[in-house]
Amino acid sequence: MNKQLHREHGGASLRLIGITLILLIVGAVVLFRLYVSPQVGDFRVILNAIFGVGVETPEESRLRETLSIDRRFELGIFAADLPNARWLQVTDRDDVLVSRPRKGDVVLLHADADSDGRSDGRETLLTELNMPHGIALIDDWLYVAEQDAIGRIRFDHQSRSVAGPFQRILSGLPGGGNHWAKNIALGPDGWLYFNVGSSCNVCIEDDHRRGSLMRVRPDGSDPEIYAAGLRNATGFDWAPWDKSLYAADISRDLLGDDYPADELNLVVEGGFYGWPYVNEFGDSDPDLGAKKPADLQAIDPVLAIPAHTTPLGLHFPRHERLIEAFPRSAFMALHGSWNRSVPDGYRLEQLIWNGDGSISSQTVLDGFWTGDDLIGRPVDIEEDSVGNLYLSDDYGGAVYRLQLRSDLP
Repeated sequence: MNKQLHREHGGASLRLIGITLILLIVGAVVLFRLYVSPQVGDFRVILNAIFGVGVETPEESRLRETLSIDRRFELGIFAADLPNARWLQVTDRDDVLVSRPRKGDVVLLHADADSDGRSDGRETLLTELNMPHGIALIDDWLYVAEQDAIGRIRFDHQSRSVAGPFQRILSGLPGGGNHWAKNIALGPDGWLYFNVGSSCNVCIEDDHRRGSLMRVRPDGSDPEIYAAGLRNATGFDWAPWDKSLYAADISRDLLGDDYPADELNLVVEGGFYGWPYVNEFGDSDPDLGAKKPADLQAIDPVLAIPAHTTPLGLHFPRHERLIEAFPRSAFMALHGSWNRSVPDGYRLEQLIWNGDGSISSQTVLDGFWTGDDLIGRPVDIEEDSVGNLYLSDDYGGAVYRLQLRSDLP
């Protein structure tokens, strides 16, 4: 009896401590918004970014009422009740893998075999990982990028199972800090590419790997910096028409609502892209611009993205139906702002490579920010073997499916 009372008392104490901590955090965010940075638009975004706090997945009826979507697509909820759903990967049998860094796991969503628009089931493949984020499938290996390491485990696509130990092939990567999340992807040259974000808003890093894109061989050998000056280039992919590497980079904060622009960069080996000394198209940073080494020349972005909209997932379509509907295009998920007095982002964009060499954009999916309510934050985009797109949402805890309409000409 006394032990039971002790457990109940201990549980109540822990709950009280948790509630107190949440109230203190919310209070600190409100004070920060009011007195330190009036550019903070919504404290819910801060809580989502720091702790992965979100909301229940909206009902499809709410999404239909609230969201606007490109006429070429139909939107549905492929999987709900997935708090902190972040990066995606599609298997050979069209199951969808989802990383959940705050949960420390990787979840497998079964393909929609019964054609009702929803995943047919789910299972957790990996647990107890250190903030797992990026996912890649190479042959019969499942690769996962933790915040300080890259590891792999044997994976059977058909049986949906992993086997053997999780092997960390590259350890000692800089983790923590402002930008811990790492994406990984296999490049056309056979190397495994990954980003290492900055530890800060703007600073000169002690670890030169911070603020870069790196690559390593799939067995973990020969890690090297591929390009530098990229503050937080989590979203990157290769254009299928010429194998060029593009990366969406999130620029620094606390210089006003509309400056500096986030960036799309054409990344070349050995290139330097500005951070922390240069913003936008050659602008000297007000804090660190004067400290830029004279022999360091920054490559301009190929597209300015609205400031603080936070580009994350970047995906060039490969399926012929998607390419036919969206020629010479990529899809980019804007996770949404915290450092704006009026929130912006929270949408899916189509980037278009025009015949004159310019790149333009138009919105494919919008409305997660309603003007007074926030119902979702897009994160990553992938496609399956029949041309469906999948979009993760770490705030609404969901994976959505965007299916091309059957009545397209």
